[in-house]
Amino acid sequence: MPTMSAILVLGLLFPAAVAQYSQFVNQFVGTGGEGFGIGSVPPGAQAPFGAVRLSPDTVYTDNVWLDFNHFGGYYYGDTHVRVFSHTHMVGSGAVDYGTVGVMPAAAAPASETVVNYGFRSAFSHKKEQAAPGYYSVYLDDAGVLAELSATTHVGAHRYTFDKGVKQPTILFAASHTLTPKACAGAYVEIDIGAMEVRGYNVNNGGLSSRFGGVTTYFVAKFSQPFASVGVWNASGVQPGVAVVNSTVGGGWVSFAPGTGPIEYFLGLSFISIDQARVNLDAEGGPKPTFDAIRNETATVWEERLSLIEINTNASRTDLVKFYTAFYHTLLAPTTFSEVGGIYLGFDNQVHTLNASQPTYYTDMSIWDVHRSEFPWLAFVQPDVQRDVVRSLLLMFQQGGDLPKWPLANGYTGCMTGSHTLVVLADALAKNLGGYDAELAYNASRQVATTNEAHAGRTDIVDWINKGYVPFENDTRGCTESLEYAYDDWAVGQQAAMLGHADDAALFTNRSRQWRNLWNPQYKFFCPKNYAGDWLCPPTWVNVFDERYVEGDAWHYRFYVPHEVDALIELFGAETYVDELTKFFELAEADNANILPNPYYWAGNEPDILSVWEFAWAGRADLTQKYSRWTMNHRFNEFPDGLPGNDDYGTMSAWFAWAAIGFYPLSGSPTYIMGAPLFDQIVVHREAGDLKIIAYDNSATNVFVRQAHLNGQPIDLKRPFLDHAMFDGPAVLEFWMSDKSPLTP
Repeated sequence: MPTMSAILVLGLLFPAAVAQYSQFVNQFVGTGGEGFGIGSVPPGAQAPFGAVRLSPDTVYTDNVWLDFNHFGGYYYGDTHVRVFSHTHMVGSGAVDYGTVGVMPAAAAPASETVVNYGFRSAFSHKKEQAAPGYYSVYLDDAGVLAELSATTHVGAHRYTFDKGVKQPTILFAASHTLTPKACAGAYVEIDIGAMEVRGYNVNNGGLSSRFGGVTTYFVAKFSQPFASVGVWNASGVQPGVAVVNSTVGGGWVSFAPGTGPIEYFLGLSFISIDQARVNLDAEGGPKPTFDAIRNETATVWEERLSLIEINTNASRTDLVKFYTAFYHTLLAPTTFSEVGGIYLGFDNQVHTLNASQPTYYTDMSIWDVHRSEFPWLAFVQPDVQRDVVRSLLLMFQQGGDLPKWPLANGYTGCMTGSHTLVVLADALAKNLGGYDAELAYNASRQVATTNEAHAGRTDIVDWINKGYVPFENDTRGCTESLEYAYDDWAVGQQAAMLGHADDAALFTNRSRQWRNLWNPQYKFFCPKNYAGDWLCPPTWVNVFDERYVEGDAWHYRFYVPHEVDALIELFGAETYVDELTKFFELAEADNANILPNPYYWAGNEPDILSVWEFAWAGRADLTQKYSRWTMNHRFNEFPDGLPGNDDYGTMSAWFAWAAIGFYPLSGSPTYIMGAPLFDQIVVHREAGDLKIIAYDNSATNVFVRQAHLNGQPIDLKRPFLDHAMFDGPAVLEFWMSDKSPLTP
């Protein structure tokens, strides 16, 4: 039974009647860890898929800043808050955004305090709380309780200063960015009569600098009069001045002593200051209050989280792990359309959405999210994924190429492959509908046949003519060739479904070129030079080997997602199972995440499908064993609870899939059956509810001895489900045991 103090804490964090599943979300999961095990998830306040991610940007004592720890702005091991900024990436392995920074202070700043974040404040996790749509922390140096909430385009702030604070002040650190010295221009204008602060930041961040940067506009409205104002630039502070335009600078507003809780609301736009005001007025209302926005956003979160209902008799640990993962999958992509349906396109022009498309999305780490996150949205939130596909096609039409990693309104060129083709094939295979499938196919075909500036093929000529990317052209040509094979298969899938038979044959044949880099002697994939000579690595376990993208030879040894059966033939079935088992057994010995595991690395994408690949060899029992092991040993409910960067929901989506008992082969209608973590699950889907029941499920009963879908038995030796099987209400039943009928 919960204690009275626990009940009071829940009442403070979660508004009445909206806490059923939100209470299991721990927003600090993924904010800690070490090295390659840092999740990089911002813990602050946002609405589902919100443009505003209002979250603290922290730093260690003496302003020690390491980019690697702060891709999400916040690191759990830090001691000080620099600012609360309104834009963030979500679990990425790159640093960008962190714009429109604000910070409460106990007094107006001096010239020495605006240098190197001299206004930063110490904080303690003991005085820090978070719930979906809400974040609060007491700032020791400033003597203030800071509370944050958000709608899609509005940041809501409430600051309650200690009684002894003589000059309550809010600083607008307009030039703040997470990428050091990335501000190419910052503007602040303080309108004393209107009690308004407005401005913008031009951010040339780690990724956004690749396409000219991102400008974030804002308007902040207050309801209490300013007692004094000022600005600063590189030369120092200028009290009484109300405008500044500089690459280093900001402004402040101060209030009379004893001013009650200061509430203000900040509208954000990527189009203009005027549009920021429109967004603020539409989402905040004529007289916004902090509690009203907080309650509204909490209700929206509970509605989303209630799409999956789990028997709450399950262990609290597992419920926290699941609902936190589910929460993470709903943080991104980012809503880039604004009030009125307008958005800034890839041609740098303002466009208006067609009435059939509610939302335009961006910020898609497609190298990551095509594997688990986007199929998850297609299954649980198809309305969102439908608009994702429409958004990608608008980027193609307005920018000229399909993007492989879009951020804001630009091409970043980040990572390898052209996996947008897999995303489009996935949408077609699952009959997502609502978009121009022929346009999607023509865009995909263009990527696969021509040399484009942004689409992701570095050496398409040799890929087509030689059947692989030679080492001389790109040291990572081996893994790029494996990715191109998968991507071409996705184009072939689209062609076949749309009736383009000749193209289907062309791209399907090209998708088999992965065999050209299979070394039959070592049974690993190795690069070749232009002459066709093997250039295998001296060791298979160098995780920093430039021959492989973010991995080593082991991580890519089983990477043929579209032709696992053919890979098994090359191994030999028995050898394949033995080697894949060894891959996991050797990984079990190393529980540290500070460096990549040279064997199964649960914290990165190249081997994300590996645990499910036993099923193709008739050994789904090993999928069940190692998926449960991974859920238990590579994820937890604490700040270091993710095995690596969450990569816009990719790792969290992997956990969510594993927990409900099956996993997608992206680009196809196929799911691979595993074993659910919970006894009873209901997924409320657009196509009809899916009920999942696991009889005799326990920590030791991890094996499936029998399974039925809608009363029909599932072949455990080929445990593959088709998306069409879930068109309409469905019941998926598992009978669990501590032994598997598949185990020899």
